[in-house]
Amino acid sequence: MLERLQQQLHDINRSDAGYDIHDFLVTDAHVARAISGGDTMTNSGETLLLCEDEHGVALSLYLDEALLDRLRAGDPAAALGAGLLDDLCKVIEGLSHFNYVAWRASRDRSVTLLELELQAEVDKFVSTMQLAREKGDTELMRGLHARLFDNPRFHDHLSRRQLERYRAASEYAARFCQALVPRLRGCGEDLLPELRRFYRMSLGDKISHIHAHAWENSPA
Repeated sequence: MLERLQQQLHDINRSDAGYDIHDFLVTDAHVARAISGGDTMTNSGETLLLCEDEHGVALSLYLDEALLDRLRAGDPAAALGAGLLDDLCKVIEGLSHFNYVAWRASRDRSVTLLELELQAEVDKFVSTMQLAREKGDTELMRGLHARLFDNPRFHDHLSRRQLERYRAASEYAARFCQALVPRLRGCGEDLLPELRRFYRMSLGDKISHIHAHAWENSPA
């Protein structure tokens, strides 16, 4: 299940840095807290564990074992109709974080936390829309944007700075993804070049691109 979802993100963004997520996966919250020195949001069910020094970047991805067990019961697309969409989105978010940091690090490029969250929001939407299309779930395809972006829920324990970052990522992604909806309801293949360019943009260029899309799609 994780292999398929990771590969789906690689296929969308052309971002394969050659790392199998199973080699970096942590599913025990106690181990995740120990790795992070106690400073990690294990109660969310997903978090990227990262340590950077002069030797490079060390990565692990924490995904709660119970969350994975619920999704392993069937094909990822089956989770869409089994009340497990939130679990699925958490896994896609974690994989997106891992892929993005690994891809940037392989090119000796840094990444900000806002970039990380913004890309994850886009990846969640595009990936889930693809799964819904494969399943023929037109109801979810019509309602996914509203479900992910209209009333996003944030953890109560976030600091003000963290909350502002998550809100900004959600708002930027909502604008960008809204312009993608009509094409994602079709085959979506014509979107891949744009999504891959977006993946490689700097944060400033991404924000400019989002504003340009919003302007192009605003009512006359």
